[in-house]
Amino acid sequence: MVTPSRRAVTSVDSKTGRPAPVAKKAAVKGSPYQLRISRLTVDKLGVKLYDKASAVVAELIANGYDADAEAVTVRLPLNHQLASQAGGKLKDLGYVIDVEDDGHGMTPEEAIGFYLRVGADRRTRKDEDGSRSRKKKRPVMGRKGIGKLAPFGICRRIEVWSAGGPKTKDGYAITHFFMDFDRIVTDDDDAVPLDVGSEDRGWSKKSGTRIRLTSFLAKRVPDQETFLRQLAVRFTFAKPDFKIVIVDTATDGAKPLKVNPLDIPLLPGSKIDLASRPVIADDGSTLPVSGWLGMAKEAYKNEEMMGVRIYARGKIAGVTRDFNQPAGFTGEFAMRSYLVGQIEAEWLDLDNGDDLVRTDRQDILWSSDYGELLRRWGAELIKEIARISREPRRVRVRDEFLRKSGIEDRARQRFGDKQVARVAIDLAKKFGGFAAEDELSDDVYVEDLSQIILSVAPHQALMEAFHEFTNQVTKGEASIDQMLDIFSKAQIAELASYAQIAAHRVRVIKDLQQIIDVSMDENQFQALIAQAPWLIEPSWTVITKNQSLKNFKHAFEKFWKRTHGADVVLAIDKEAKRPDFTLVSIDGLLHIVEIKKAGHAFDDTDFDRLINYVDAFDQFFKENQETVAEFYRAWRIDLVADGEKLKKSSNKHAFGGFVDSGRVKRMSWRNFLSRAKKVHEQFLDVHDLGAEKRQGKKA
Repeated sequence: MVTPSRRAVTSVDSKTGRPAPVAKKAAVKGSPYQLRISRLTVDKLGVKLYDKASAVVAELIANGYDADAEAVTVRLPLNHQLASQAGGKLKDLGYVIDVEDDGHGMTPEEAIGFYLRVGADRRTRKDEDGSRSRKKKRPVMGRKGIGKLAPFGICRRIEVWSAGGPKTKDGYAITHFFMDFDRIVTDDDDAVPLDVGSEDRGWSKKSGTRIRLTSFLAKRVPDQETFLRQLAVRFTFAKPDFKIVIVDTATDGAKPLKVNPLDIPLLPGSKIDLASRPVIADDGSTLPVSGWLGMAKEAYKNEEMMGVRIYARGKIAGVTRDFNQPAGFTGEFAMRSYLVGQIEAEWLDLDNGDDLVRTDRQDILWSSDYGELLRRWGAELIKEIARISREPRRVRVRDEFLRKSGIEDRARQRFGDKQVARVAIDLAKKFGGFAAEDELSDDVYVEDLSQIILSVAPHQALMEAFHEFTNQVTKGEASIDQMLDIFSKAQIAELASYAQIAAHRVRVIKDLQQIIDVSMDENQFQALIAQAPWLIEPSWTVITKNQSLKNFKHAFEKFWKRTHGADVVLAIDKEAKRPDFTLVSIDGLLHIVEIKKAGHAFDDTDFDRLINYVDAFDQFFKENQETVAEFYRAWRIDLVADGEKLKKSSNKHAFGGFVDSGRVKRMSWRNFLSRAKKVHEQFLDVHDLGAEKRQGKKA
């Protein structure tokens, strides 16, 4: 690490990570360090894109690498807010970020001649600091000269301390100055003199550079694990003579942590080595590529694991999850959720080529010639990875479903018949391999799929038993035991069907309870009735949404439009628009369900509307006997409203007549729930008992 002979501004409070009082020289007109950056330049260079501490630190680390450093040490307060903001004003919390390297550093003259030149392409320079580093001849990562300005994405003050040049008897020459955003980013053409540090023109025993950031915007440094990951993805770590060390200044006695390459567990058999897979240009020439592609063992857990990282010169150039493929390609979900890799392609950042890397190094220019070649190359690899990983992925999804559902144990416990249990487990393995893997984290999805399997298994076992019995009869070897086995399996299958109906109804009643207790939302109520029409007449079990309902819906909507000049929406399933009524057909009776807001009492205004529909339904049934033939018990309006508030005497008598004649039946929201519960109380009792037993096992 750098150990200068005079450094009055380098002390940091070990407990807070904040700087100790600093003495510095005031800016003067004769300052040798001058800088002017127009706001337009800031926008063009994309400084605002550097809004994360890790992105800023990565740029400063890259500068250290280009300066032949073998170690870069980053000191910062992990898992801390760097500044607070309230009422539109920032409050400086006094934190510091230091990025220090042991590279060759720079002299005051080099800082003035090169470092303070913004936007100049260093690779086009003919001196020793061109496209290769000075001593180690590394291909330099920097190009646009923006690394020095990246910190302005998170702070407003940058201190530059560096010691470099030829070693003399006194050591290395020190350059020391400050850059303040609000002073140097202006709208005029005048260069701004920079504050000179107290150690400027002094000497240091060792070469190197330290960049100190203060006066932060309202940014946060993530926790240790996240910050290490964020840095790990930005470099390939291909050089054994280069390391990055992180020190948490917010923790007393924190040990230095080395940043190691990101480790992503892969699905076995899915990895492709890219060394022998060059990108083929249109003229037949090849563009070399190294690295790997594969399918992650688990779906992305964090941002850093997402997709394929593309590198040039050891530094990230972009990240892609699909090589810019249009939506709808085969295996799209799996690729965009599990595809990972590391591609190293130096030709994306050639010294004498076009700049194909976006300023913030989060993507490349896919519209360029090289970008299009990489897109086509990646598309072919996606197909190959999808093919070779298809079976391993199914196995992974199957195993995850079996684990989450616990269906193997449940099948053995539910079915006394070993063959039925075996069939259930076999079905679970088959269904599980094709489960929607993005929904396996949803307990409701897993439980629904499990219930389907447990309901189907007895029927499948019954069919297998019939098939085997038929074969034995043909051979003349059938036995009474086989016949009894078939009867036993038939009984299990019948019970499984009832159990499925019961489970569904219990869930719907609980949803209804939730709506009434919490939201009181008539739209949700209406949608639930469309999903579970048996709520209207709970004692009936066989209810179908047949073609007659659909025919009635469309015909009556047209009839109403023609006779009243307005639209009416009748719902069979969930509708995009809020329906006026929901239709349910039960044993030849057409139920027309209207739901009022919870707490709303049916009043005279409601009646004036209702009587129009009563007349319309009467007229429609008389004029369209073929359309309504299946509804041989005619129709009834089921009105869900909390009470009646009819003030007009004529309306009271007319409404009473509708009720007496069976044209209208009113019930409150609570009565609606109570009736459904009462009819299904045995189902609910069994469900609650099962829940108690399951809870007892967990306890």
